[in-house]
Amino acid sequence: MSAAADDQEKQNSTAAQDGFWHNGNFFAWAPPVTKPPPARIPSRLVVAAILHDPTKHVAPKSTTNNAPKKDTVDPSTETAIVTAPALNQQQPQSTSAYSQTTESKPGANTFVSHNGHIFAWAPPPVSKRQPDDATTFSQPTPQHSFSHNGHSYAWAVPSVTTRQPECQPEAPAQSKPDTPTTAFCHNGHSFAWASSEPKRQPDSTTKAPVQVPVSLSTQLGETQKRMEELGESLERSRVHIERSQFHLERTRAGILESLAESSRAGTVQPDPLPFPLPRSSPPRSFKDFQDELIEARRLAVSSIARNQEIRNRLSNHGDLDNKLLAMASRFLGERLHSQPNPQGHVAQGPISQQTPEPLPKNATIEPPKDLPSRYSFANKTTDKPQDHVPSRYSFAADPVTNPKSVVTGQGQKGHYRFSLLTDKLVRFEWSEDGGFEDRASTTAFFRSFPTPEFKVDDNKDKLEIMTKHFHLTYDKNEFSSSGLTVKVGDDVWRYDGKSYGDLGGTARTLDRADGRIPLEPGILSRKAYAVLDDSASMLFEDGWIATRKPGRKDGYLFAYHGDHKAAIKDFYRLSGGQPLLPRWALGNWWSRYHAYSDKEYLAVMRRFATEKIPLSVAVIDMDWHKVNIPAKYGSGWTGYSWNPDLFPMPENFLCNLHDMGLKVTVNDHPADGIRAFEDQYKIVAKALGHDTSKEEPIRFDCTDKKFLDAYFDILKANLEDEGIDFWWIDWQQGNRSRIPGVDPLWVLNHYHYLTSRRNVKATATPITFSRYAGAGSHRYPIGFSGDTLITWASLHFQPEFTATASNIGYGWWSHDIGGHYAGVRSNELTARWVQFGCFSPILRLHSEKSQWNSKEPWLYEPEARKVMTDYLQLRYRLIPFLYTMNVRACYEFEPLVQPMYWNHKDEEAYTVPNQYYFGPDLMVAPITTPNDPATLMGSVRAWLPNTGRRYIDILQPSLVYDGGRYVDIHRPLSEIPVFAKEGTIIPLDTAKSAKYDKHGNSRPQAITIQLVVGADAYFELVEEPSSTVPAAKADRPDPSTLVRTPIRWNQKEGVLSIGPEVNGQGQGRDWRVELLGCTKDLCKNVVDGNDDRPKFTGRPDVQKFDRFRERVRERFGDASPPKSLHTTTMYLGTHAFGGDIADKKREFSLGKDLQLDVVNIAARLHDMLYRCEMEYPMKEVIYNLVTRDGGPVKERVQRLWELASVPMSVKKAVLEIWGADGRSEGNAVEVMNEVVLLQEKGVVVPKTDDVVKSEDEWDEDARSEQSYEFV
Repeated sequence: MSAAADDQEKQNSTAAQDGFWHNGNFFAWAPPVTKPPPARIPSRLVVAAILHDPTKHVAPKSTTNNAPKKDTVDPSTETAIVTAPALNQQQPQSTSAYSQTTESKPGANTFVSHNGHIFAWAPPPVSKRQPDDATTFSQPTPQHSFSHNGHSYAWAVPSVTTRQPECQPEAPAQSKPDTPTTAFCHNGHSFAWASSEPKRQPDSTTKAPVQVPVSLSTQLGETQKRMEELGESLERSRVHIERSQFHLERTRAGILESLAESSRAGTVQPDPLPFPLPRSSPPRSFKDFQDELIEARRLAVSSIARNQEIRNRLSNHGDLDNKLLAMASRFLGERLHSQPNPQGHVAQGPISQQTPEPLPKNATIEPPKDLPSRYSFANKTTDKPQDHVPSRYSFAADPVTNPKSVVTGQGQKGHYRFSLLTDKLVRFEWSEDGGFEDRASTTAFFRSFPTPEFKVDDNKDKLEIMTKHFHLTYDKNEFSSSGLTVKVGDDVWRYDGKSYGDLGGTARTLDRADGRIPLEPGILSRKAYAVLDDSASMLFEDGWIATRKPGRKDGYLFAYHGDHKAAIKDFYRLSGGQPLLPRWALGNWWSRYHAYSDKEYLAVMRRFATEKIPLSVAVIDMDWHKVNIPAKYGSGWTGYSWNPDLFPMPENFLCNLHDMGLKVTVNDHPADGIRAFEDQYKIVAKALGHDTSKEEPIRFDCTDKKFLDAYFDILKANLEDEGIDFWWIDWQQGNRSRIPGVDPLWVLNHYHYLTSRRNVKATATPITFSRYAGAGSHRYPIGFSGDTLITWASLHFQPEFTATASNIGYGWWSHDIGGHYAGVRSNELTARWVQFGCFSPILRLHSEKSQWNSKEPWLYEPEARKVMTDYLQLRYRLIPFLYTMNVRACYEFEPLVQPMYWNHKDEEAYTVPNQYYFGPDLMVAPITTPNDPATLMGSVRAWLPNTGRRYIDILQPSLVYDGGRYVDIHRPLSEIPVFAKEGTIIPLDTAKSAKYDKHGNSRPQAITIQLVVGADAYFELVEEPSSTVPAAKADRPDPSTLVRTPIRWNQKEGVLSIGPEVNGQGQGRDWRVELLGCTKDLCKNVVDGNDDRPKFTGRPDVQKFDRFRERVRERFGDASPPKSLHTTTMYLGTHAFGGDIADKKREFSLGKDLQLDVVNIAARLHDMLYRCEMEYPMKEVIYNLVTRDGGPVKERVQRLWELASVPMSVKKAVLEIWGADGRSEGNAVEVMNEVVLLQEKGVVVPKTDDVVKSEDEWDEDARSEQSYEFV
């Protein structure tokens, strides 16, 4: 061998110490594995597809020992030397930098393993594969070939080509390789020898071939160049991955061509192996594995490319090779370490110590049929408390009534029992056999109330029970309408076996609902009583489900006589209250029924951040799992195996979402159970003792406790371990199960919620997301209302549907905001729906599986896009307020959304079903009809209660309204009416625009206090505990651990006080105050009451407002400034009200007895009329009639009403402004109620002369300059 060739061989030897070349790519060696790979990447096919320049990793050469050695494997590497035990031949020598084993060159009956594949020496084939680039080489001999997966390949002389080394045309035939580091050429690609591994069996045994050294210097230089290009940017690395995929396709084509040639020429079968191999299925050749190999390599490359850590490291540009090699070792170590032996052998050193047993001559090596799943049954327990997480069969309940409150006895045809829970709430029971239920039902968990005052008059044929609020009479027979009556006030209830609550409750679903649907009864009524029948509800016994004995009767009568809040609070005491929600659940949710890939979904999340729309929950509909399954398994509606085409690496995908600050839920239709195509079918079957030989499905059976344990603790626990935070339970199969009386939806909701306690480290509180199952479902938030139609009628019903749900205690509905399917595309409808979503319990955007229907705001026209973006941002800002309302709902039994009649007994409160309270002080009247073509505004009839205070629209603070009347509210597309009375405080996250580009939400670092002056105000800002809450108490933490910050406004003194913060950590926050609708009589200096020094002199915001107000007056006279300047903002500084200064608070003097600005009728009317699309002359007539004409206001209102050529919508919009504020000069407040009655009776058509006269008056006025004063 020449000196140049010798030098080249030494260089090649150095390169091989770090890895090997395959298809033009260099692969680095990895340490031994400790974890099985994902199920979709069989362990035998996992490769480390990392480009690497080995010249930068030259390790000391290992010493050479020519003496035969025992089979060894280095614990720090995956490579090993495997020798044939039958023959005593020289062993190959290893110079790998990662192996301490050194052997002599291979003998005739030895083989080597590289990356899990065994290469055995083989005799020459009958027909050989030529190199990719046609060259000549010496005639093959028995030492010139090798066998790989049952096929023989001829040796060739490689060239120095970088991508595909060619065989040198004039190089003489070489002897077989002296060391394992000598390279060989296969299908036009160079490979470096590596020491063998114990897990792969040899293909065949033949004599060693003659081998020629290969020059790698050019290839190494090219690789280094490519690595430098990869380091330039993340985007270029993605381009490289796509290019690599293209090369893989070319490689695949080459493999197919090679197989075709071998088939035509006839391949010589190798000699049998001296090792026993499994024979569980027919032999398989390399062709059977080629698609798996390509897919495995693609997935490996994709996984690494997606890995966040690698992306971060690529951006550093420095020492890329070392970083990539370290990451490759760590990646493979985490994924593959402790991989189960597929053959089931007990390893003793590099190979098992067994007597060899040869295969038949016509057999090829076959990998095991049953590949190890990435989901393991090992170490899985079924429902055993771990880390202080209680069992799912353990929950708080106290269902036995105080015996002192019970009246029971035997009648003529059965037995009766009456339980006096309060003096307004009585339970009535009847049974033929004398048995009564003291077990918890889905409706009632807590029946142990203090004994109220009551009287009993028990005669032979008549029983009377009396309290302060009702009088019960019973004839001691089976319950009947004549035998059991209860008098409450002037109303009498007669037993009929039905629930009664005419104010409505809610419904199981809004699927296919286009407008209003019938509602199930609640426990509130216009009558003095309401009834809840509980005779058919499911029971619980020792934590597990139970059923009632047929024929028994059980019910509750609520005698609250219009005291709706008291009735609801006692219902919560009976059934259990609403649990606490985590902060993140109150933000924005993204959901769409669409077959996203992981790349597409992450791109959408990044786009939301770019658009400055913060999200908190990522919902993945059913295409997360396999849906296109073989017909023999049924439909793809149910699934629990990630779709590998869309989510090849689900853990990486979920990790990326979590890194963005998002929580993740996935859709589950559980009805079809676990079928044979599922990744976890066999391990679930093993737990249940289910026979898998016929691939029979494991049926979903919610009445089988063993199935439920496997369902939660194996099937779902494995998926949760990958990163799923909680489940969207989408049960649509009715209320029947194998056991009569057991509703599967009840079982799913109850046990999903209790099981979710094991995930509170990620979710903060237990949570589930499912449909409404009946009275008591409020214990398992959050509710999914179903697939709604995209129509105005559907939107119009949702506010009422949301409010009346509170009549049965169900306070956390999540609707498909924007609608799910059908209907028409409407920018206006979608924008209005998002506005309602902002002021609903949960805001979750959703849409159907259609290329035409999606709710990304940037897909809509500019006006609608801005509206949607603004209200999604506002929802984010509202979270401090919403979390406090969340605490109020949990501990004070006050749902976030309440019908108007909960807080007002006025008859008018029952006439505005779409208007509701949002917290204690805000009233929302969503606009659910299209904009009027004349006013370009939507409208809604609102009722403002007479509370002795004025109201302001917090989103349009230029308008102030007197209470005690109906008002037709008109708003442009950018606004939704949200009223706050004087003396209201609303805490918001200041959330500047820079914060909107990040998902997730935590405690705000800056708070803005929106204050409506005019009366004293108080608000206690409540936040989650600073310390971790145990899982057993996470649904309802000790209220004394919550962080509380009181905020007070003293109207008379004009002092705003904040603090002290209780249970806080003393972290400073920026504080601002916004005075809504108040711009006058403010202090020029905001004074901090603690140090008596001016905190801010000459407020910049106020100065700016004052300057702008002067410019406005120059243009509009005494008109008020635009709405954006009807709020005064003051910065209060950075303060910490907890920790070491918890005993202190801050007081800020803003101005004594501040009042809301008086509405300037002329300015507001001009702004409204200017936008109206109507006749110009009539605009002037209307303006003069309201602002300039003399005469009594009532007469002028009548004249306005009689203008026949003016659209009715314009008249109503004018009257809204004219009759808003009773302090305004020339206002029409006193006649507004008469106007409403006039509208209800119909419009009086004026005489023609009157109309002409009005137009003539306008013609005269139009000639004067005053007609254009406000143009």
